[in-house]
Amino acid sequence: MEAPYCGNGALTLVAMPGFEGIAQLVKQKVESMHEADPDKKFTPVDVVFPIFGQRASGEPYLRLGKDHIGGHDCVVIASGPGTYEMLMQLYIVLKYLKGRHAQRIGIVCGYFPLSRSDKDEGSLEFAMMRPIMDLIMEGSEGKLIRIISADLHSPQVVAAAPIGLLVEVSLVRRLLTRTIEDARKETDKICLALPDDGAANRIKGAMEEVQDKLQVQLATVFGAKRRISSRSSEIKQLFGDLHLLRDATVICLDDEIATGGTNINAATSLKKEYGAKQVWAAVTHGVMCGEAPQLFALPKCPVDRIYAMDTIPFDCRPHLTPLIASNKLIVISWWEDLSWIVYHHHWEKNIREIR
Repeated sequence: MEAPYCGNGALTLVAMPGFEGIAQLVKQKVESMHEADPDKKFTPVDVVFPIFGQRASGEPYLRLGKDHIGGHDCVVIASGPGTYEMLMQLYIVLKYLKGRHAQRIGIVCGYFPLSRSDKDEGSLEFAMMRPIMDLIMEGSEGKLIRIISADLHSPQVVAAAPIGLLVEVSLVRRLLTRTIEDARKETDKICLALPDDGAANRIKGAMEEVQDKLQVQLATVFGAKRRISSRSSEIKQLFGDLHLLRDATVICLDDEIATGGTNINAATSLKKEYGAKQVWAAVTHGVMCGEAPQLFALPKCPVDRIYAMDTIPFDCRPHLTPLIASNKLIVISWWEDLSWIVYHHHWEKNIREIR
């Protein structure tokens, strides 16, 4: 049998808090890939769980032994939002991996931290993308070879990183497929709504593939989205097949839901002004911060259903459990896509197009 290790060492997943369960699923999937596809190499996977804590003084510590780190190809599975705690935990983990002599380090960060802060916020706040990149690169001390993130908020995020360091992958195919399949169980009249024409251009290829796969042709509308700040935006006007919105189930596709204000305003307009029957939100990143859980739970909320990938883990956010239990929030897991990403990263294969 061919040696199960590449020149970068054995594969180790470093699961940040909230990713313990998904890391085990990825391990099982990667280790079994060769059984379904003879072109895939047998790849044993180790999983380690950093233990974070605080001493009596409030100062942080991290417990992470040498086992499965030294000489290994270590992939950190992490995500935003970029809170102080999350950023410091990631920074310390990178320092420890370097100190434990990891052969090389990669990061799969489903939702890139502070990705909405890609532009200056008025006269008092700089854009935070470059400082975040500097923090990550300094933490790894030259051992970091790649950051992989899903459906970035804007091209400025990639531009803030050294060339080739940050790679974007798209989860739109999986998200759209599941959402459209569920909608077709309830109605034949489905319309896709996009925030702007830029989003329409970005997902054009994925949309065509999904429609071919499902043998469906969807009407499409898109807005003129005006971003007010990293905290809010609004859709000023809609264009496209507007006459087909009446009595339709409208799937509003976007990269994320944060506080929910934009989604609720758009759904209100789609129903009152255009006669939409239902409005579903479909997003890669379910940030769901601030008052979003309470607003979406209201009986009068115009957003009838939310589909979100678990790039930000849901099982460690119990305040969202009622939305999930009521089927208002449908969680679509990306663990199979993550397995594909990890395997291709480890063996130095193309990771840009998830199939």
